[in-house]
Amino acid sequence: MMRSRTLSSTATELRVEAARPTAPRATRISTELSGGRARFSVLDQGLYLAPRPVHGTGNPLHLRVALIGIHMMLLGGDDVRIEVSVGSGVTLEVVEPAGLVAYDADLVPSRWSLHAEVGKNAALIWDGASFVAAGGSNVHRETRLRLASGARALLRETLVLGRSGEPGGRLRSITRATGPDGDCLYEDLDLTGPRDRAVGILGGSKIVASTTAVGWRPAVLPPDSGTEPHRARRFELAAPGAVARSLSDQAHTADGEAGAVFSAWRDELTGF
Repeated sequence: MMRSRTLSSTATELRVEAARPTAPRATRISTELSGGRARFSVLDQGLYLAPRPVHGTGNPLHLRVALIGIHMMLLGGDDVRIEVSVGSGVTLEVVEPAGLVAYDADLVPSRWSLHAEVGKNAALIWDGASFVAAGGSNVHRETRLRLASGARALLRETLVLGRSGEPGGRLRSITRATGPDGDCLYEDLDLTGPRDRAVGILGGSKIVASTTAVGWRPAVLPPDSGTEPHRARRFELAAPGAVARSLSDQAHTADGEAGAVFSAWRDELTGF
């Protein structure tokens, strides 16, 4: 009898384990130095995104890669995972050619996450496209960076609550950057429910565009020349780094202001 109960219990556990959903295949990108040149050591296509090298940087230590969508996203239950490892001394630039929409899913949760390791004296440049949380979506977005000694990172992000003429969905966006001495930045932006309209969050705006520099203190930009808007608000981090942020009801306005800062800081970073 004891043996029968044990076998039955074990079989039940195996059936439960088999029924559990497995994590979707992540998109993986790794770089390293080889013979004095940077190269890709891993380019793994995930369930939703495929990494495609972009040539022509002109710098043997600088690589570029584009993330190409191969599967419809974000729908309810989707879990988009991106894992990046930048080898020591390498500059990796990741480009999102097209924006991403989290569609109406009757508030069924979905996830988007980036986990990046940036090696000693390496740099990660993330040129992100617009991320739209349509009405009815419920998204958890997470960006986590681990920086070794002398590493630097530059991120561009534009979050949009709702498509044209519709209210936004639920969106929680977490950004955490950790260096050798601990956290450089830890931001938890909760844009769910009525919080998005609270004073000090978005107020009357629906777009928040950000450029974030970690690992070095970017130079102060010159005044607006009229052709390159530099009106994004700058916030200094306690550790070396800064955040430039713009709020607006118009995506092109917010993205243009933060994007001008991104371009200037990118030129500064790649000129080191």
